Amino acid sequence: MWICVGLEEWRLTMLINRFAAAHHERSNRPVKSWLSILGLSVALLALGGCSSEPVDQDEDPSGADDDANDDDASDEDDEVVDAEDGDGDGDGDGEDDEDDEDDDTSPLDAGMKDASGGGAKDAAGGGAKDAAGGSGSDASSPGKSDAGGDPVTGGGNGNGSAASCASLPPATDYGAKGPFADAKMISNVGPNKNYTLFRPDSSLGKDGFKHPIATWGNGIVTTPNLYEALLTTIASHGFVIIAANDTMAERPALSAGLDWLIEQDKAGDMAGKLDTAREVTIGYSWGGGAAIDTANRPNVKATVSFHGMPPRGANAFKDMHSPLLLFTSTGDTFVSASGYVTPNYMKSTVQTFYATLADTSADHLYVLGDAGKERGPAIAWLRYWACDDQKAREFYFGDDCVLCKAPWTMPQRKNWMD
Repeated sequence: MWICVGLEEWRLTMLINRFAAAHHERSNRPVKSWLSILGLSVALLALGGCSSEPVDQDEDPSGADDDANDDDASDEDDEVVDAEDGDGDGDGDGEDDEDDEDDDTSPLDAGMKDASGGGAKDAAGGGAKDAAGGSGSDASSPGKSDAGGDPVTGGGNGNGSAASCASLPPATDYGAKGPFADAKMISNVGPNKNYTLFRPDSSLGKDGFKHPIATWGNGIVTTPNLYEALLTTIASHGFVIIAANDTMAERPALSAGLDWLIEQDKAGDMAGKLDTAREVTIGYSWGGGAAIDTANRPNVKATVSFHGMPPRGANAFKDMHSPLLLFTSTGDTFVSASGYVTPNYMKSTVQTFYATLADTSADHLYVLGDAGKERGPAIAWLRYWACDDQKAREFYFGDDCVLCKAPWTMPQRKNWMD
């Protein structure tokens, strides 16, 4: 285990040092390599060295200190699809090209059903172990589920609010700024002034609009300002996002942020402008696991985990009830698909889409800043499940969905309902 921890420390140190060199001027402070080593040591030891198994915590998301690690994932009769290149645009604008080729669907080999296992071949270059492997229903075959489905009856709305985010105008490019284009970042807010807020400015509540609330979990040794481009873009689509400044944020911090937003709907400049019955949880890397941990709150409508670590709560997957979107890339060999993201997919018991960006240059730091080509699909997911945006379906539903074509590869669906 210690050899494994040492190797992971060294790899993260190299990544963080490279990131620090590229972003020092923008963040106005250096990222210390010793901090990355200390932080990852704690993280990996908490996960049991290189294991991706969740562990019990004192603050279990279920509210109970239960050492049982339930794995309710059903792996039988699953298959994976390897999407052939179509037009190759993948720009996140939701526009379909007429000349896209049909997907090739192949049964998943029986020997690849192990939850810790990985690897179907990498469509970007063949044979890369860390491409998004594992099992699941393919992207052309609906499954059955008790969670998810239609956003009104499943993970989505249905609270009857006349000014809900269902009134959002259609988007032509989900990766671009939305109708609340004045969205901004506000530092030092929330409990103990230890949070950062991303919200529309003067357009907040315009025409009686009620904004869904979101909580964000940072990657290890990073802070919310490093995701400003991504989070302000999500906020411009009508969401108000609270992000803990913690560099190893966990469920208590993410949940406390949502609780604080609920209180802001009662007094102050956000009073009456928030739709507190619609919550979403979002996170990256370490924070991606925390987003899953926080998804047991009763009003959560959707969760997005960018290149996410496993949740830390032993019952996190069992307690989820809303749809889950998992991102990885063929270039992320740090929080690799086979080691971390695929096990999350295997353990999920809710309606889940597993998206893999076929880009070997998109490493683990790809999400920092604006999240590149993952930004548009993430916003579409949130708008569909929280706001019943039917146009956003094209990203995930059907044989020719946006994420079923290049530059995406091996799309997988689980517990899927059309």
